[in-house]
Amino acid sequence: MTQKSDSAIGRISNRLIQNVPIDFLVVFRIAFGMVMCWWAISSLRNGIPYHNYTAPPLHFTYYGFDWVKPLELSLTIGGVAVDGMSLLYMVFAGLAICIALGLWYRLVTVLFAVGFTYWFMLDKAYYLNHYYLCMLLSLMMPFFPAERACSVGAWIHPDKRSDTTPAWCLWLLRFQIGVPYFFGGIAKLNFDWLRGQPMRTTLSYMTDHPWISRFPFDQEYLVQLVCWGGLIFDLSIVPLLLFRKTRLLGFFLTCVFHISNHHLWNIGIFPWLMIAATTVFFDPGWPRQILHRLRLIKTPKQPDSVRISSFSWKQRFAVSSVCLWIAVQTLVPLRVFVSPGNPSWSEYAHHFSWHMLLRAKVSGVRVYATDPESGRSGVIDLRPYLTQRQLAVVGRDPRMIHQLCLFISEDLASKGHPNVELRALALVALNGRKPQPMIDPTVDLAKQPRNLRYPDWIVDLYEPYRHEAWHYPLEQWESQLDLDLPPQMLVMSQTKPIPNSPGIMASKESTLVGESTKSAQAATH
Repeated sequence: MTQKSDSAIGRISNRLIQNVPIDFLVVFRIAFGMVMCWWAISSLRNGIPYHNYTAPPLHFTYYGFDWVKPLELSLTIGGVAVDGMSLLYMVFAGLAICIALGLWYRLVTVLFAVGFTYWFMLDKAYYLNHYYLCMLLSLMMPFFPAERACSVGAWIHPDKRSDTTPAWCLWLLRFQIGVPYFFGGIAKLNFDWLRGQPMRTTLSYMTDHPWISRFPFDQEYLVQLVCWGGLIFDLSIVPLLLFRKTRLLGFFLTCVFHISNHHLWNIGIFPWLMIAATTVFFDPGWPRQILHRLRLIKTPKQPDSVRISSFSWKQRFAVSSVCLWIAVQTLVPLRVFVSPGNPSWSEYAHHFSWHMLLRAKVSGVRVYATDPESGRSGVIDLRPYLTQRQLAVVGRDPRMIHQLCLFISEDLASKGHPNVELRALALVALNGRKPQPMIDPTVDLAKQPRNLRYPDWIVDLYEPYRHEAWHYPLEQWESQLDLDLPPQMLVMSQTKPIPNSPGIMASKESTLVGESTKSAQAATH
């Protein structure tokens, strides 16, 4: 059965199948490979594979992916012991170089996509929007014929060379790069952002920053300029880039925006990846057009436009797959509008929604263990279970606190305490508000099932918005708040530790464990 191209859908499909210059895709392939190689090598130099993945006893996997575990192996290379996760990063670096060179392209891109997706699913405590974008791009790369020009593969196999590629590659890349901008702008249409938070609180933490200290960011007009400027930029940048007359202006603003972000926030490769990726909004043959203007090559030949009356099954499959991908990438961020709760508070539906710089959270958490037979209570020492990086994230996410309690419950059961009750005092200050409990302190989290439903033990956000942030050190919170705590938390200082229970303390001096998430970590990416 053939599909006619005289309908609106047919005309769109026809345009997606048309050939365009492959130059944009070559530039993107090289840039993506170089940036990902840089990321892998930089991570290795900082010891991230070992400290974030090999050493921690607990990893906060996504629901349904508990079977995803770090690589448990060790090799000796040149007399140096290398753990499995560090070896994976070495493989990432090698694969990324091959992607940039266009060497064994199909195999390499598939391996990189599988490996990066596996790495991404290991621990959501390290979730960042730009890692999510990198995963999506890596999953798309095997389907792009990006090795047909300016690659080792094209040099070895000249019969596979091509100066063109289907237009769907161009428009799919444009869509994927535009998604973070658009939905990042949509997410900023909330009361906190429009009234100046969390930027006001975040900038107040950064007075010693070399850039921030040069400007009077304590002035309200500059806070509002940052908030409204960010909102307008996110919502307008894609239209500016799509129209030829405003494209150069849009690219200039993109460069200024991302270079500023590089100096303000600790977001690694993201600014450089986005600057390089934004070039896909130019004419697809822009590299050769520049070389022609510099008189380095002859006038580049434009692909012939051909009207297709019917499509092959491969073409229909390609167009259908593009439409399905676009639908998924559009619906997933929109789920926040139908999900219960405030995503900046409960973190429910926050992931994969492109919510960037929307929440400054100062958090503190303490986990109480109670022996139901004796009634004795104690405080869990969380340091054996978590890294500092994990702890900074866990304290602001109620479902991750629940996941932590389930792990602690299993650990205690393995040590002869199968029925210990676990309750959490999780205090969180969102966007300068006064801290409040995020989890019902009366609920035994060890007995709560883990599923995809919105937990009924999450306490709704009730503290009102504050123009001036509530400033008290974490260790003074409990003395400044009127907390209604259950008996298991009140009698802690009057009891002794549970016998033979490593990690459980019963001390009046036990303070909330958390991190104030100042500077770059204050407004979470």
